[in-house]
Amino acid sequence: MPSFLRKYSLADFYAGPGGLSLGFKQSGFFQPVVAVESNSQASETYENNLGVKVITKDVANVAPNELLKVAKEQGYKGIDVVVGGPPCQAFTTSNTKGTHWKKIKEQNEKNGNCVENQDWINFWKIIEALEPRAFVAENVMGFRTDKDVMSDFIKRSEPFDYVTGHCKLDAQFYGVPQRRKRIFVIGLKDYSQNKDSLLPKNPPKTSVKLVTVRNALGDLPKLSNDYPGSIISKYKRGRPTSYQSLMKYNAEILYDHVTHSVHPKMAERFQYIPQGYNLRKTWIEGKIPEDCMRSSYVIGKRERRFSENTLENMHSNIYRRLKWDDVSWTITHVRKTVLIHPLQDRLISVRESARLQSFPDWYRFSGSLNQQYQQIANAVPPLLAKAVAIHIREKLVATPRSSQKDQSVIAIS
Repeated sequence: MPSFLRKYSLADFYAGPGGLSLGFKQSGFFQPVVAVESNSQASETYENNLGVKVITKDVANVAPNELLKVAKEQGYKGIDVVVGGPPCQAFTTSNTKGTHWKKIKEQNEKNGNCVENQDWINFWKIIEALEPRAFVAENVMGFRTDKDVMSDFIKRSEPFDYVTGHCKLDAQFYGVPQRRKRIFVIGLKDYSQNKDSLLPKNPPKTSVKLVTVRNALGDLPKLSNDYPGSIISKYKRGRPTSYQSLMKYNAEILYDHVTHSVHPKMAERFQYIPQGYNLRKTWIEGKIPEDCMRSSYVIGKRERRFSENTLENMHSNIYRRLKWDDVSWTITHVRKTVLIHPLQDRLISVRESARLQSFPDWYRFSGSLNQQYQQIANAVPPLLAKAVAIHIREKLVATPRSSQKDQSVIAIS
């Protein structure tokens, strides 16, 4: 006899390739029923892997009835949980002094224009219309510094009986082989427990065994800048680590272990960058020959070369080599930020990037190599999302339904 456990219906907005939805689904307690994503390649990735209808539109152009119709077609009377990651580019602090949103806001104030962030307003309008029992929003750490957007969003929820707060979570403490700190805004309707218990908290560092890059990638075959790999290949022989087994899930064929080749002059520099170093630090410590630093192009008739002054303006999150026996840095667009394999003088592959984000090996990404790298970089690590999902489910079980309508029940064998 199957046990009947309630699977909560879930809608995902600004869904990207589906990291949040995958993690919630992996928890065993949530069923994604509909997603909204304006990027067609990311939309295709989500639909192909999760088998869920994706509405390929901007969130602003989606009608709540359109979403409810899809949910009802799957046996639900409504949407239990709304999740999403409104675009984070405005709040990122990498390569800038302050956030881009801060500059936009200052310019709008100067011109007498509206200073509200439209993506977050659109996200709230969906929540207001659907009245889910809970919502979860994820964003970069810079979002916390732009308190007007976050506080306005939280204030909007309060008249609708949501208890809402925010927390900072680091993916490395949830089984993800990567340091990735993100802000989560969580709201629960009619939540009557202590507000402090609403939010998940990072476990003590001493209680967690971190997953290193070696643990995550050691079973993947060798590539080089000259041999960037193929879409279909084989795993290395040997006993996998527990993390590798989790990612492989008994797979025998390895997909998308392909890297982006770079200019030979650029690749030549890789061999001089030690693990844990970036190009700037390598140059300043004299670990790289001056000839190797000459640029591969000329301006006028003069060949440009890197100088100490040039490198002073190079940010520390560019041109970095990962450490084999440590967790990875935050996964960004590999080609744009030049993320180098710990042992091999090349950029990390699409599959390696996905592994470091905790996407299983059966999960494949649509579009060009460049588009695949971008989707992976933008995603929420599924294992982190899974931990948030388990926490949310515990709170939903403990919260009376009050005026909320009963949704469907799906049998879990």
